[in-house]
Parts: sequence; C-alpha cells; structure tokens
Amino acid sequence: MSAVANLAGASSRAVVSTRGASHRASSARHVTRAVPASSAARTTIIKCVSDEGSSRRQAPKLDRRALFTGAAALAAGLPFALEPAPARAAFDGSDSKMVGAYLPAGPDGLYVFEARAPRTPALRAGALEPYSILLPPEFKEAPVSNARSGNYCQPRCDEATTEVQFVEPSAGSLQIIIIPTTKLLIAKQDPTVEDVGTIDGILNAISPAITGSVAAEPEEVVSASTKVKDGRSYYEYELLTPFAEFGLHSVSAVSTNKNYVMIATIAASEKQWAKSEADLKKVIDSFRVCVK
Repeated sequence: MSAVANLAGASSRAVVSTRGASHRASSARHVTRAVPASSAARTTIIKCVSDEGSSRRQAPKLDRRALFTGAAALAAGLPFALEPAPARAAFDGSDSKMVGAYLPAGPDGLYVFEARAPRTPALRAGALEPYSILLPPEFKEAPVSNARSGNYCQPRCDEATTEVQFVEPSAGSLQIIIIPTTKLLIAKQDPTVEDVGTIDGILNAISPAITGSVAAEPEEVVSASTKVKDGRSYYEYELLTPFAEFGLHSVSAVSTNKNYVMIATIAASEKQWAKSEADLKKVIDSFRVCVK
C-alpha cells in the first residue's frame, strides 16, 4: 500500500460516511503520492495578526460556486449581484455554552480559543504543541467521542483523530483533525508541511477528511494558497464539493504540528455559506500552530 493511500485510508476511517452505496464511484479513486514541494511555489509572508493577501491559484475550470449561486438567483428572479453580509450584532452573552460567554475577546468580534495540555488526549500525551483559532461568539463546542479523539491510543495513534469540534447551526461546523505524518512514510522528525508534500499532493491525500466522504476533484478546488505566518507555512483551501458528507462548501488550513499533519476545517451548507462566508474565512485564516 502506498504512503498516501495509508494516509487517505486513515482520513477516511476517521470520517466514515453513512451514505454507503449512494456515494459516487469517485470515493474509491486512486490517489498519487504527495511529492516534495516545488521550489517555484509562491508564498506570502504575513505576521500573526496580519490580514494580508496570499499567493492564490484559482481553479482553471468552471466556477461551480458561481453556477450554484447563479442558478439560485435565476430561480428566484433576482440579479446575480449579492449584497454584502450585514455586520454581526453584538454578542449578548445569554447562552453560557456559546464561546463568546467564556473565551477572551479577539479581533473582528471573534473569540480566542487556545488549546494547551491537558485539553485533548494528544496534548496530554505531549504529541502536539499548543494551537489556537478565533471563533465567532455563537459557536458551541461539540463533544468528540473517545474513538474519534484518540483517547485510547495516544501518543501512538496511527489513524486520523479529531482534536476539537465547534458548531453553529446557522454558520457551519469546525473540526481540528490530526493525521500522523508516518502515514506518508515521512522519516524526518517535526517535518514542515513542505516536507510532507506539495499543496496539491497533500490535498489529494487529506481531502476525504475535509469532506467527510470522498476525495475532492480538481474542478471542486475553488482556490488553494500558501501563507507563511510567524515562520510556519500553511496550505489553505476552499472547496465546493456537492457530494461531501460534511457540507457543500468548506475552507481549510493545513500545517504540521510535531509529527502530525494538522487540519482546521469548516464545512457549511449553501444557506450557511451565504450568511457566514466572510466570518468562516477569517476563522480559518486565524489558525495558528505552536502558540507560545
């Protein structure tokens, strides 16, 4: 079995789809091994709190997001132009389970979630460095089962596991997932994301973990970019995957943390995306590994 096939298998086992035979045949497609990153890859170096742009590769094929939104607009007899999303109302703190009620405030009306030992099984076992992400105030933490969290196998889990999960019914669902780099037969300790593979090669291997079911087709990649934040590289993706288990839309950031590939990913339906796209992209762009 190839190294990427091992990783893709681990990703799929952590996100087993319940659709069974209803999934298209592409869920079993062969994927090629992620290859070393090209020296010609373009990156943008930004500071931890910066919101600067990134190197961006737009998918050369049909813009399927425009197709979906355009069809919806035509059906409703509306023009294609969409109005900007309204500003979020101030958080009233009425629900103590919402992160805005207990996490410290961050920029842009978001709240700072920082994970340190002993927050998760992997952090308790010393398998990860601390990490952080900004969250909208209405998100609530959702439980992660022992089987999915790796509580029974850390620090020697050889499959993908879920660190944390936060959900908001009107916005989407966030997961932070880790996959051992040994699934790609990476012998180097503490590899960078470039050591693990190229931006396209890694997506080919981990996209079943992002979608919850099938690997992403090339035409389903809306954008892919590389950012360097505080000296660490992150691959960021936006996908439009109609056959995904988790949601039609997704945005994800991928880096490495010790000997794991670490994925912060948010999935959203068309309705959730229309309401919260800007916030969801800010959340993913805020993801940081190895917080001091």
